[in-house]
Amino acid sequence: MVAGALAGSTVVLPGVAAADEGVSVTGRLVQAVPDVEQHGALAPETLAWVETAQGAVPVAGGDVEDVPSGSSVRLTVDGPADGATAERPLDVVSTDAVTPPPVQPPLSGPVTNEVTIALVAPAGATPDTDVTAAQVAALVAGPVAQYWSGQTGGAIRVGVGAVHEEWVSTAAACAEARVLWNEVATAVRFQPGPGKHLLLYLSGGAKSDPNCAYALAEIGSGAGTGGRLYVRERLAKPEQLASSIAHELGHNFGLNHSSGLQCDGAVESGACRTAGYRDYYDVMGVTWAQVGSLNPAQAALLGVLPAAREQRLTVADATTAVTLAPASAPAGTRALRLTDAEGTDYWLEYRTATGQDAWLGTAANRYKLETGVLVRRSAGYPDTSLLLDGTPSSAAGWDADFRSALPVGVPVPLSGGDFTVTLRAATAAGAVLDVVPTAPAPGTAAAPAAPRERGTGRVLPSTATADAAAAAAAAAAAPAPQAAPLPMPWYPDVDASALTRSTRLEPVAETTASGGLLVAGAGAALAGATLLLVRRMRAARLR
Repeated sequence: MVAGALAGSTVVLPGVAAADEGVSVTGRLVQAVPDVEQHGALAPETLAWVETAQGAVPVAGGDVEDVPSGSSVRLTVDGPADGATAERPLDVVSTDAVTPPPVQPPLSGPVTNEVTIALVAPAGATPDTDVTAAQVAALVAGPVAQYWSGQTGGAIRVGVGAVHEEWVSTAAACAEARVLWNEVATAVRFQPGPGKHLLLYLSGGAKSDPNCAYALAEIGSGAGTGGRLYVRERLAKPEQLASSIAHELGHNFGLNHSSGLQCDGAVESGACRTAGYRDYYDVMGVTWAQVGSLNPAQAALLGVLPAAREQRLTVADATTAVTLAPASAPAGTRALRLTDAEGTDYWLEYRTATGQDAWLGTAANRYKLETGVLVRRSAGYPDTSLLLDGTPSSAAGWDADFRSALPVGVPVPLSGGDFTVTLRAATAAGAVLDVVPTAPAPGTAAAPAAPRERGTGRVLPSTATADAAAAAAAAAAAPAPQAAPLPMPWYPDVDASALTRSTRLEPVAETTASGGLLVAGAGAALAGATLLLVRRMRAARLR
């Protein structure tokens, strides 16, 4: 737990050492993901701070987006460290040392993840009169727990810990989420630890504060990390509130967003955009009343996709026929994993209107999402999964295009032709695919198929929740330039995989205060500073 608040005060942190250029900060990096509602601009940047022995130093989230949350770090920041706040975080000049956190697997016992529940009225808001903590607890113990247990084969077993019925009115506002969490934790005597979660249900008045995100959660390093989160969806919408809580717990488990990649008349080439949250099938996509099966890319990250239910092919394999079982089936091949010449994974699954996805065949499917074979590409921050469009439309029709399933009988190239996938047939029993891998010619470098710059795109009117009426109308309308904008957030970003590959990390030969990994070579500080300069240029270009 971070001790003390930095907002509105000036403190000197003994653990922060001054340097000739910048200030060196050593401690544990914490990141938190804000989810937005009805904002017409870019989604807010991830919050980040470094916990030192004497206090917390907020840093620019975009500068440490490639550093795993929970890592022990040594950063050089553009000081002074005293006076930094969440609204005025320090720029990171270089990332000098990183020790990634150990992956925290789920704990043993009947409950692996215990959620403490508190009702909170942040500064400037008043308590609600029509909400009880027991009602929130019932959602956590009911649909939220059932979802995560069902999707992980019982590996994640969410339970309710302490339930605090008295509203906590805080001096802290949402502008300093870390301080808000700290204040509430003290008030309810929450003790952080592996598998321990603190859930704040914010009062309705919090919506009037522009600094209060629709929801916010710390990013963990695995299902057993624990963490803090808050939500402000109304209890009057129980299905959507449960979906929001399940999504934020996913962040605590270490998952980022399930988003969509749309390209102009192509599956993943040419002019493209990444649309944040645009995987309506998945809990880590847009928050709405329906929650589908956890997609295999995210399940693999959690370590809950059994090896027996995954079939893997590489570019060196021969042409193969694969039969995918429905995603909700208890047996059979759940996922096909295709690893291209660069090491990027593509995940194919078969969604049918059964089990967790039964709503696909009902009137509850307001977006008219398709059943069928879906393709996703693994990615990094802020989207750990990208849903590809198997029947791509032109850019003019992107906003109203919710069709993503592969068509029958049409060869679909992936990763620039590393694989060609043809859906032969799809029945209630399964989907039959023909996969043709193509290895690069000897002596030639593999070229990325999809643009690593994820498209310049457009900023769309957005929300992390689905407006049912507007969305249903958009889904029903034929794609056209004048189609209504998608009611969801979208912000362009850059896949940093190429940068992280070129800036290789190596073990430190000698133990340091933070241990860990240093940027390879004698020019570590220069390499880190160059990486940060590239990020600055990217940020300026995308504003």
